[in-house]
Amino acid sequence: MSDQKSLLQLEGVCKSFGPNLVAAEVSFSLEKGEIGCLLGPSGCGKTTLLRVVAGFESIDQGRVIIDGTTVSTATSHLAPEKRTIGMVFQDYALFPHLSVADNVAFGIRNRPGRQRRRKVAELLELVGLAGQSGRYPHEISGGQQQRVALARALAPEPELLLLDEPFSNLDALLRERLTVEVRDILKSLQTTALLVTHNQHEAFSVADSIGVMFAGAIQQWDRAHDIYHRPASLAVATFVGDGTLISGTVEGPGTVRCGLGVLRGDLSLPCSSGSGVDLLLRPEDVLHVEDAEIQARVVHKSFRGPTILYQLELTSGEQCQALVSSHHNHGIGQWIGIVAEVDNLVIFPQEPA
Repeated sequence: MSDQKSLLQLEGVCKSFGPNLVAAEVSFSLEKGEIGCLLGPSGCGKTTLLRVVAGFESIDQGRVIIDGTTVSTATSHLAPEKRTIGMVFQDYALFPHLSVADNVAFGIRNRPGRQRRRKVAELLELVGLAGQSGRYPHEISGGQQQRVALARALAPEPELLLLDEPFSNLDALLRERLTVEVRDILKSLQTTALLVTHNQHEAFSVADSIGVMFAGAIQQWDRAHDIYHRPASLAVATFVGDGTLISGTVEGPGTVRCGLGVLRGDLSLPCSSGSGVDLLLRPEDVLHVEDAEIQARVVHKSFRGPTILYQLELTSGEQCQALVSSHHNHGIGQWIGIVAEVDNLVIFPQEPA
């Protein structure tokens, strides 16, 4: 039974290419107006899954449902052009011989002329290209081409918009700005969207819900805050954000002893006293305090302008990271004082020796 509040649902979707399983019983849903993201390394199956939703690929098992209508099963398949979707490709796929306005109008070329021109004008205004309608793709920048591709995909007013690595061809500063702009545009139109990316900063900037994928399976489908602060698996913890694992021992409810002393907070997993665990420490969990009891040796540093990311070695030989104001510029080999300040203790049971 499908959820009537959901615009997109995947239920136990499996997809193989010959002997290679690229989607393994994938299930998730997007509510109307929600922006979702499939985040993972290259080759994890996220683009294939997007193509399954678009209708470019069939499935071996499960169901794909768009706005209450089943569009894919193992035995039935609705063609892409009959699905109420729009798509923005990685390379934008603009028509080089058409102007900006004609590219945007392509998907609504059967509408009456006045209605079509009004829609194109509205969308070009929305994406900040009102003065560029007569130019051609080769005459505008990559960021502008990306906006044209977005406007073209939005013109037919799709129920679902799919975006396949849409920012990957842009430089870092432009990419960061456009991710925020695209999110604002989609939210203003209340468009349901699914984004594919390997860039976690893009995922965090754009998406309401994120599915972290490895080897064809979604390890965790959650809000960005929870994926970062409450990763469901060791694989998610090490893939998302900076951080290191140090060994510790649970000493009681909400208490772990490790190389940074006795830490207290909410444990991410129930563990009995005496259990050996690996504790995830993010760089922002480790504070630099000159006269702290615990000292660590600087083994590597990465200058980031306002901050420096230090790789530190504890007396135990384990390492952690600390994000410190760049006013504190310590040299390699120098010993500095550190204190762990963490409320949520993200732990993973250690494998028996």
